[in-house]
Amino acid sequence: MAMNAMNAVRYPALAVLAAMVVGSTLFASPPDPVGRATLLPPVHAALSTTPDSGDLWFCLGPTADMDAVDERIVTLTSISDEPTVGRVTVNGDNGAEVERAFQLEPGRSMEIRPGPFVPGALHAGVTVEVPGGRVLVEQRISGGTADGEAAPGIGTGVDEAPCGTITSSSWQVPWATTAEPGNTAVLLVYNPFRAPAVADLRFIGDLGRRETLDTRGVVVAGRSLAVFDLNELIPDSAVVSASVDARVGQVVVARLQVGDLPTSDTGGAGGSTGLAVTPGLPETSDRLFLPGVSGERGVTSSVVVMNPGDDTTELEVLVRPEDVGAFVEPWRVTLRGRQRQVVDLGSGRIADTGRFGVEVRSLDGAPLAASLISRPDGATPAAGLAALPAVGAAATDWMVHLTGPADQVALVVANPGETTIATVRLSLLGAAWPSDIPDLYEIDPAGHVEVGLGAAIAAEATILVDSTVPVLSVMRRADPAGRSSSFGMAVAGTQARPSP
Repeated sequence: MAMNAMNAVRYPALAVLAAMVVGSTLFASPPDPVGRATLLPPVHAALSTTPDSGDLWFCLGPTADMDAVDERIVTLTSISDEPTVGRVTVNGDNGAEVERAFQLEPGRSMEIRPGPFVPGALHAGVTVEVPGGRVLVEQRISGGTADGEAAPGIGTGVDEAPCGTITSSSWQVPWATTAEPGNTAVLLVYNPFRAPAVADLRFIGDLGRRETLDTRGVVVAGRSLAVFDLNELIPDSAVVSASVDARVGQVVVARLQVGDLPTSDTGGAGGSTGLAVTPGLPETSDRLFLPGVSGERGVTSSVVVMNPGDDTTELEVLVRPEDVGAFVEPWRVTLRGRQRQVVDLGSGRIADTGRFGVEVRSLDGAPLAASLISRPDGATPAAGLAALPAVGAAATDWMVHLTGPADQVALVVANPGETTIATVRLSLLGAAWPSDIPDLYEIDPAGHVEVGLGAAIAAEATILVDSTVPVLSVMRRADPAGRSSSFGMAVAGTQARPSP
């Protein structure tokens, strides 16, 4: 059964089986916690593009055994010009663990379905070790209807994003909801290392801060996935925020949200369904960026800002229009320690703004966390939830991998700096850029561009984003099955703080 969970795409299955003979001595040393965050500003996914640097990828999410989840696929794609060897470890929430070695030929892809590796598990953590780098690792999770049959437009939704390459001892999760019957909200804490981790968890619901005895000093065993049911811990809350602080070790944290959604973060009737696995924030910052707010008709968006510190802070939520000459009055917020605030972007002050991004800025230097939540406004039943974690770091080089029709995708490139114009060139890995889409852009400070990708780009393609100054790259997808929004994969070593 486990062997059927790993399928080669456009690649003979015999070669995958042959890869299993790669000896365990190749990977005899267990991975150590990733120290990249202490060397460069952390981004969710940073890809090594040279053979002398390796990568560890971490993918968290449900299995197809979970109600309303139809399929979860982790995809490995080689961008190397030589064969790549690596190892995949799957850890289920039931304690099951399976390891497999693989060999990936140049330019080929491989699919891994975690569920069959760990039968009976409802959630699974996946670690992909690539000693030579140059492999893109992503996952796609699609929801089914209540009877388990998936069909475009009537399912629970879809989530598609790169897996992460970072572990940390501190994580913030600004948003989840337990407000409506049928909602499922869980916090996933994954320890991919052999040594146990010990963590404290804190939750903020509608009634304020909550700490329970069973969420302090939690031991997360080595190579295990711990699942915390937010519906049970903080029931009937329009917004639930969480902090995870590891006393010992480092972990990976994500939030899974699936089911019926209220139309606003103050409650209200349902009318849509959604599915999103959103990574936690491994870093807080006094400046946070959320590019590419959806301008779709019928979609409402909000920003959830969280103050994980103990002291009260003053902050602003600023709208950054695509037209840098436009001005929108910022939201001014006073936020007490260990509290959070929801800012509704659907208010009248941005009615004629057009496309825009958001910056969250502390006025007194306090570190913050934030997320952008986009969902249907409830006027018509629809599937779709997109949750984008705010970031405080950018990069000069990005890769954005497309795995579906390009005309359903918008690529957003934002310049979060405030002093220098970004000159950005777009290209395709191994193919020519379409002549009918501009490939060179100049982006003003605090500005962004949204590039519609047409049918001229193949359904599977890798876009290269090359900038003269640090920028942010976001892929926003909307199709009948749902919507998703995620940052691309930064090229390791190109991360930097935006200019103040």
